[in-house]
Amino acid sequence: MYRVLACDLDGTLLKDDKTISQKTIDEMRRITDQGVIILPSTGRTHRELPTILKDLPFIHYALCCNGGSVYDYIEDRYIYEDSIPHKLALEVLEFAKSLPVYESVIVNGERIVQGNENDEIVDYIRKVAVKGILFNLTGAHDVKEAFAKRGQNAQKFLFYLKEGHDKKEVQERLSSRFPQLSVSSSGPLFIEINIKGVDKGKALKNFCESMNIPIQESMAFGDAENDISMLDAAGLAVVMENGTPETKRHADLICPSNNDDGVAKVIEEYWK
Repeated sequence: MYRVLACDLDGTLLKDDKTISQKTIDEMRRITDQGVIILPSTGRTHRELPTILKDLPFIHYALCCNGGSVYDYIEDRYIYEDSIPHKLALEVLEFAKSLPVYESVIVNGERIVQGNENDEIVDYIRKVAVKGILFNLTGAHDVKEAFAKRGQNAQKFLFYLKEGHDKKEVQERLSSRFPQLSVSSSGPLFIEINIKGVDKGKALKNFCESMNIPIQESMAFGDAENDISMLDAAGLAVVMENGTPETKRHADLICPSNNDDGVAKVIEEYWK
């Protein structure tokens, strides 16, 4: 039986309007009563889980920053973290100035993003940012300068691609310049960057080890390329009907879309 259910959020557990159906909540509650761990697995930081999810009493952990960290909400601490060294992060932010992107960097769960002369978030980011995380965005006229003052490592980068530009070309430029980094995407306008070797799959393995649970007893749900490593690592890989063609190639099972309670329907089938 599966003891860990690792589930991506945007495009997977969350509907397009960023809500979770009561049916899905009820099904998750039912299996946690049986000892199953629900592990939200996201590119978001631990501060950015939707309130409707974070406030559920059975959500104790979250896999965050595309695998850059796993957070324990009960003990209020990271139980796993793998970040980008401060010096390397500064080099990335300098290089980003030559790319058609608005840059953002995550430090200790907080996002520092491109802002205007009043240190407010640029309108473009406010328009395309995932609903529900705007409260966690701190505008900075110069992101590199603001990050340098923190003196900490970066948990990850999220670059917002400017409209009319080729995302794959930008990703290739980043990968070529920084071979020690992993460049992925979770949406048409989002480019996500972690230290090489860090991904959702590695974080899931570390989490299962820390819980003394064999990785074969985990089930993973996803829809996008940044979920592939987690799908490959898990005992059962479930991809949403709305998932990308590349992601579906890594599926053991295709389930209904995020808007059709796909996660809840799989739970119903496997935990009758």
